[in-house]
Amino acid sequence: MKIIIDGIEALVEDAEQYLQINDINSTDFPAVWEKLNTDYAGHDKWFCFRNVEIPFAVLDELGAVLEDDCIQMFLNADKINESEIIDVEQVMDESFWEFTVIHDICRPDMYWTGERLFREFSRWGVFCMRCNGQISDYIIMSMHDSTQAEIFCVEASDINRRVKLITFAARYAFDNEKTEVLYMVDSDEERESAEAVGFAVTGFYKGYKIERTI
Repeated sequence: MKIIIDGIEALVEDAEQYLQINDINSTDFPAVWEKLNTDYAGHDKWFCFRNVEIPFAVLDELGAVLEDDCIQMFLNADKINESEIIDVEQVMDESFWEFTVIHDICRPDMYWTGERLFREFSRWGVFCMRCNGQISDYIIMSMHDSTQAEIFCVEASDINRRVKLITFAARYAFDNEKTEVLYMVDSDEERESAEAVGFAVTGFYKGYKIERTI
């Protein structure tokens, strides 16, 4: 659920005790924090910054911990490198629970568990590759934005399979009228794979977490 706090948009999930604000500046931060600390003391609070000045002093004072430190990459349809892909498939209802077993093992700490993905399955594109008939590699992409898709997670056994998954997912996004694909990478392997598909670096993304106080 999106709410407005002193003119600042926040994403709040009460059931999960989670709150997120993006790109808040040093000037607005103190007043917003006072309200958050009163009204949402029981929520974990995330402050995420993308290509903006970060209020480091305020975050340090509040004990914020840097949890996400990523390079921001974008791909437009005219930049994608074409290649034939015949061994990637879309995860549908009948294969979803097979996928969730693998996903929850590979990413046990990820917020978007298999169960949470299933609750809002229509907002996601999930694609996989198989080994000996079993799902072994996969990619998760958010499709809920009207113009932009975002790659959330890629699990692949080698760079060739990673490139295939990213390419397939990006084509799916463009075929479904998205104009660009966003991918936040945090390793050299992820960046190399994205660049092989046609992605370009456009900036940074940092996410800071302040844990609940009660």
